[in-house]
Amino acid sequence: MCIGAPGKIILIKNKKAKVRQKNHCHWLDISFLEKKSKKIKKGDYLISYQGIAVNKVPKKEAKEIYKLLD
Repeated sequence: MCIGAPGKIILIKNKKAKVRQKNHCHWLDISFLEKKSKKIKKGDYLISYQGIAVNKVPKKEAKEIYKLLD
């Protein structure tokens, strides 16, 4: 089973966002969300699957998910 944990955007470059999840960082393709007319900016939280950002979540919801996963 795969659990989508939110990652906080720390950098955006072209169609990629560098996100931090707990104690590691990785790059996500954000073009899918941009096609859905989602405004993506530094500090936003994203849910991803297979290296693709599939949803943007509010900060409050991201924090609640982190608590559940701890």
